[in-house]
Amino acid sequence: MIKQYKIDEVNALKEKLKERGNFILTDFSGVKVNDLALLRRSLAEKNAIYKVVKNNLFKRAIEESGYAKMDEHLKGPMGVAFSGDQIGDVAKVLKEFSDKNDKFSFFAGVIDRVVYGKNDIKKIADLPSKDVLLSQTMAMINGPARTIATGMNQIMASLARGIKAVAEAKNN
Repeated sequence: MIKQYKIDEVNALKEKLKERGNFILTDFSGVKVNDLALLRRSLAEKNAIYKVVKNNLFKRAIEESGYAKMDEHLKGPMGVAFSGDQIGDVAKVLKEFSDKNDKFSFFAGVIDRVVYGKNDIKKIADLPSKDVLLSQTMAMINGPARTIATGMNQIMASLARGIKAVAEAKNN
């Protein structure tokens, strides 16, 4: 017979998956509790949640939520960083934490219901943040507009100088 607390936990995990469909799986074996608390705080700043999960309950929640099978990744002690749209920022936080703490690692992730491996998550962590990409895009869009505005200003200034020169020539 399935115990009620397990059903409640599966439902809670399904709710997290519904709210924050992107997540990264981590191995936290040997990491101190204080360090995990710091990680949780860092992730909370990025609007993410870090939760230690039981593999069989998480597997059931994933299957009931319609995600791809991830059985090969659901082994050993595991923590999950649940994220919304800011998965790149979450991956950066996890990568920085794993660089500082050699006992911590991440090994897989799901973004838009597609399973990615460790190397793919590292690549995502190395990408510029959404804000940096937006500012770079705006700079690229603004560059040609600035050039056109400067060119038009030069034409108007040349026209004004020409009219002034003609007026001065007629007055002399």
